Amino acid sequence: MRPPDSEGAERRLCLLFLVLSLFFSASLLLSCGRGDAERRGETLPEERKLIVYTSHKEEVYRPLILEFEAKTGIFVELHAGGSTEMLKKLEEDSGYSECDIMFGGGVELLEADKEFLEPYRSSYADQIAGRFLSSDDSWTAFTELPLVFIYNNKLLSEGEAPKSWRELLTERWRGRIAFADPERSGTSYTILQTILSLCPGREDEALEDFARALSGESAGGSGEVLSEVESGEKLMGITLEESAWKEIARGEDLSLVYPEEGSSAVPDGVAVAKNAPHPENARRFVDFCVSDEVQRYAVDELYRRPVRTDIPGPGGEDFPVLPLSIEKMGREKNALLERWAELPKGGGE
Repeated sequence: MRPPDSEGAERRLCLLFLVLSLFFSASLLLSCGRGDAERRGETLPEERKLIVYTSHKEEVYRPLILEFEAKTGIFVELHAGGSTEMLKKLEEDSGYSECDIMFGGGVELLEADKEFLEPYRSSYADQIAGRFLSSDDSWTAFTELPLVFIYNNKLLSEGEAPKSWRELLTERWRGRIAFADPERSGTSYTILQTILSLCPGREDEALEDFARALSGESAGGSGEVLSEVESGEKLMGITLEESAWKEIARGEDLSLVYPEEGSSAVPDGVAVAKNAPHPENARRFVDFCVSDEVQRYAVDELYRRPVRTDIPGPGGEDFPVLPLSIEKMGREKNALLERWAELPKGGGE
C-alpha cells in the first residue's frame, strides 16, 4: 500500500469533511426531533434506540454512528473506552440489559468473552472471507488489521530499520521498541501471540527475550506507540498498518516495514451483546458495519483492509499472513497475560 500523494490526500480530506458535515447535519436534525419529543413529554420509543460500547477512536466511530442514525432513524447511546475497559464493562452489565453492541476490539478478545455475546450470522456472511468468520457466529469481523513495524526516518535509515520479528528479541533493539501494555491494548496481545507463533518449542524463551528487549518500558496505549516513535523517544514501534498510514498521511516522517517472516492480520469485530435490550437494532448495526458502503468507506477513508471478498482492498504491499487461530488466542488470553505480568522486564541482565 502506497502512502497517498499530497493532492490525493487533500482531496480525500475535503471529501471526508463534506461527508462528516452531511452526517452531522442529518444527525443534528434527528437529535432535534428527539429533543422536541422529550420537551412535549414524549419518550423515544424503544424500537428507535441502540446502546453501543466501542473501543474505536472517535475518528473511526463518529462518522459511522452518525451515518447509521441518519439512515435508520435509530438513536445511538455511545460508551467509548479502551478494549479491555469496554469488554470488562460488557461483562459487568451483561445481566442487566445495559448494552446492545460491542463495536471494536480484536476478534480474539471477542472470542475470549463470547459467553457475554449473542450469536448472529450477518445477512452479508456469504460475502465475508472464510478466514474471517466466527465458527459459531459469536462475532462478525469488521476490517482486517495487519501488524507492521514503524520507524522514524530522522533517526533510522531503511537499511538500519528492523526487518524481522526475531531481530526484536536481540540486544540491538533493547530499550528502543515502542510497545503498548497488553493489559490495556488488544493489539499488543496480538503482537505477543504473533511472536510466539514464530518460535514453536521455545515460546517461554521468546516471551522472556521480548520482555527483556523492552527494558521494563511499555506505552499506556496503542496511540502512545506512534507518539513515542514520532518524538524520537523510541527508534521503532509495532502498530497496526492503518494507524501507521494515517500518521504518514498527516505528514509524520515515518516509514513502514512488513516483517520478512510475515505478519498477523487479525480483524477487529462487532458483536451483539447477550441480553441486548434492542436486539433487532443491534443486528441491523452488525449488517451496517459489513455493508458494501461501510466497507468501501473503511478502505478509502480509514486506511483499512475489507473483510468482504467482493470489495477491492487498498492494493500495494502484499505479505505472508501468519496463521493465528482466533479460537486458540481467545482460550489463551488470560493465561498469557498472567504469564506476561510475571516476567521480569527491568533493564538488568
